[in-house]
Amino acid sequence: MKPSIYQSGRFLLWSASDEKQAADRWPSVSSVIKDMRRPSSFFNNLSSDYLLAVDSTVDVLCPEYSLQRLFAVARDTGAGLVYPDFLTAATSGRDSHPLTDYQLGSIRDDFNFGHLFILSVEAIRAAVKKYGAPGANPHTFFYDLRLKISLDSVILHLPEFLYTASIKNQPGEKGGKSETHFNYVARKNFVCQKKFEKTATEHLKRIGAHLPACTKKARQDMTDFQWEASIVIPVLNREKTIADALESALGQQTNFPFNVIVVDNHSTDKTAKILKTFAAKYPNILHLVPKRRDLGIGGCWNEAIYSPHCGRYAVQLDSDDLYSSPKSLQTIVNTLRRGQYAMAVGSYTLVDERQKEIPPGLIDHREWTSRNGHNNLLRINGMGAPRAFDTNALRQTGFPNVSYGEDYAVALRLTREYKVGRIYDSLYLYRLRTMELHARQLINAGRQIQTVPRSLSPYPVSAIFTGETNTALSGLCKALYHSQKKIWPEFADACRDLAGIRKRHLSCGNYTITLQYNPARAASGGAAVDKESIKKRPCFLCRKNLPPGQQSILYRDDCLILCNPAPIFNRHFTAVTLRHRPQNIVSSLPRLLQLSADAAPDYIVFYNGPACGASAPDHSHFQMIPSDSLPFLNELNKLPLTKIVSSVRIAAGSQFDRAVIVMESGDADAMKRQFIHLLKVMRQILTKRDEPPVNVICSFTGNIWRLTIFLRRKHRPDAYFAEGHKNIFISPGAIDMAGVVITPRLSDYERLGCSTLRTIYSEVSLNEETLRQILKEFTKCQTKI
Repeated sequence: MKPSIYQSGRFLLWSASDEKQAADRWPSVSSVIKDMRRPSSFFNNLSSDYLLAVDSTVDVLCPEYSLQRLFAVARDTGAGLVYPDFLTAATSGRDSHPLTDYQLGSIRDDFNFGHLFILSVEAIRAAVKKYGAPGANPHTFFYDLRLKISLDSVILHLPEFLYTASIKNQPGEKGGKSETHFNYVARKNFVCQKKFEKTATEHLKRIGAHLPACTKKARQDMTDFQWEASIVIPVLNREKTIADALESALGQQTNFPFNVIVVDNHSTDKTAKILKTFAAKYPNILHLVPKRRDLGIGGCWNEAIYSPHCGRYAVQLDSDDLYSSPKSLQTIVNTLRRGQYAMAVGSYTLVDERQKEIPPGLIDHREWTSRNGHNNLLRINGMGAPRAFDTNALRQTGFPNVSYGEDYAVALRLTREYKVGRIYDSLYLYRLRTMELHARQLINAGRQIQTVPRSLSPYPVSAIFTGETNTALSGLCKALYHSQKKIWPEFADACRDLAGIRKRHLSCGNYTITLQYNPARAASGGAAVDKESIKKRPCFLCRKNLPPGQQSILYRDDCLILCNPAPIFNRHFTAVTLRHRPQNIVSSLPRLLQLSADAAPDYIVFYNGPACGASAPDHSHFQMIPSDSLPFLNELNKLPLTKIVSSVRIAAGSQFDRAVIVMESGDADAMKRQFIHLLKVMRQILTKRDEPPVNVICSFTGNIWRLTIFLRRKHRPDAYFAEGHKNIFISPGAIDMAGVVITPRLSDYERLGCSTLRTIYSEVSLNEETLRQILKEFTKCQTKI
């Protein structure tokens, strides 16, 4: 007879000493499930060494060899609890779900352990004997148990994908994703939340982290402030909502002077234009643009609060939200004054983009108490909004320069010593946008598997970049790069190989070439790109053909940003369109300019034409590499200025054995017009119907785009097709043309010199006479300014 299976909350529990027992006792539809009524008795009667826990709300598929691995790690490490990463079944293939490492401060009650984990019975019994058994309440049982286990035993994250989980169909469930996210503040859960708070508080006392109630008040000095209050709005690319936010701020009715400080974090859409219009019309709007380009939301807040124009009180308004009443600001400042608080927090109503209330409606955080709220804050998801601060107190700490959790971090710091004022009436409308709902699903650390939205389900998305938040694309890329090294073995191998590649530098007169011996690039450099060969092979950039384990960033609903599986540089990415469509620079140019602006200043973006370097000419894509990867681009500053046309600076020349044109402008539309005109001229001169052969490198610095365009005569040199010792395996693309020549073959790397490389450059580039003709035709009908 199989041992009984018990249930507490959403977890099914059964004991086993090894993987065979675990598999044999795995819960099935015929299993007898008992409720956990007396935890002490249950633990005392366990006859095996380990306790398995599986989520009853999902279907978990775990092969026996994965169970073997789980038991082996538990035995070898002696950990009290081991939880592995997992996969979820997707429309095509599987999506990976790497989890977070557990730490001393991981006391959130919704910390994500996944849907299957193993506990040491020895560790459980030791914790129960020392700290008491957890209560039988099914909601708090596991939370209480794992906190007690963590006091004397290791809780270990195993970064391996050992099982697959899929959501069970559970008809009758109500409530959307937003309602689930805010369960912890729902009034129906108030009693349960108080039990969670009691458990968390007892744990903090055990580890010496519990703080007494705060009584300190903000110091009321006589600092001379021009404004009594400042509404602070950090913004990045919110052209659709920023005007509404400003109107809401300007509509506040107060008995004191206030201003609006908008910190524009280098928006590339129409946000800046809208802000300039408002600032010109309203003298109490201050439009700040930071000098730094590495700021998150927290860094933008610092720009505002340390500004001499900041008022006595700094009050939050996000760039896509609204105040719910013209009296909101007055109410907030009255509260700060009355209690001499360093911080005051209001309540908000959750609405959709049309300002229609959506469940659960009012979020008032009534779980807060002046006696213990600052301790309980470590356990829950947030504190509320809008948040407002005494500026002098806030300047003592400032914000961390991040774009997620910056407000939470400041709240934790201030509540360590200061009293906090609370306002339980709705002061604020929090507009939950469609893409934010999608993002919640993707990064959820809660209790259900959060699947990718249906429109995105075919793609292995680990993050979303919309351009409408202060999340930096470079930060998402960095996170993707490190995550892929952990969970994608082939990519980890490629990164290790890259670390050991050989380089040598050649001084070739007026420029330098870097040779890189990189065998992993043989497949790309030797790719057959003729139409017949392309027809016969599957497109390796289409989702269905991507390698297992490869993840991506969904970029502006249009592209997937992927780690390049055969990198030339550290942090080498490929941005591929969602739709399978041919490589074409004209249709891709707006995307190229936008991506380079979003990726700046950390990355530059390049394009290989279908006839000169693109190994997948059938699927539109770009590549991104670190900005300092191509020193030769700095040499192009020596090119003579040819003309300035419609705010576009144009320089050109062939003195580097390559025909190069450089365009610079802060006007994206003007840049597009001039570039397209150049291609038209090239078609005429070269008598080509298809896209003229070009490699394009785009950078964005100081709000100026720079297009470096290499004009090509052909893709590969004659030596590529030669036989015997005359054969040279070089297939120049944008990187090669920009001075980093990739040699997949060691013999080529060792024997190549300047003479041969200069010959190759000249052979694959347009000659000086043709370049002169193109420039003459390109500039003759345009007005110089």
